Amino acid sequence: MCEFCKQTQVTIEKLTSGEQFPCEWISEEFGPGACAGLALYSVSEWYVEDHLCDAHTVATEKEMEEGLGEVLDSAGFRSQFEIRPIKQEETCDYFAPDSADWEPCGKKATFAKYILDTSLVCAEHAAEMSQESEKA
Repeated sequence: MCEFCKQTQVTIEKLTSGEQFPCEWISEEFGPGACAGLALYSVSEWYVEDHLCDAHTVATEKEMEEGLGEVLDSAGFRSQFEIRPIKQEETCDYFAPDSADWEPCGKKATFAKYILDTSLVCAEHAAEMSQESEKA
C-alpha cells in the first residue's frame, strides 16, 4: 500500500439555503438516483484511484488534457486529480481504454493518481459517508 492510499480526506460542507439539488447517493443495489431526498451537504473526498508507471502517468495526463476531464464534468462527475510520486512499491493499475483484454499494466508504479471527488447528498447520506471515512 503506497503512502497516499492511507490518506483519505473527507470534507463536508453545508449547502446554502437557496441551493436545491437532488441527493447524488449511489446505492450498490439500486445504482445512481437511489435517494429521492434533497441534497443538504457537499461531501468532498480525496483518495487514490490508480497507481501508475512512468509511461501510463504521461498517458493519463494526456487523456485528461484531451478532454476526458470535460466529458466527466458534463456527465455530472465533479472531480479533480493530482499525480503524486510514490516511494513505496506498487504495480501499475492502468487499463488501456482501447484494450479488449482488461489486464492491468503490472509494471512498477512510480506515481499515484489522487482524485478529489465531490458529491451533493442529503443529511442521512452525508452522515453515512462521514462514518465510513472515520473507519478508514
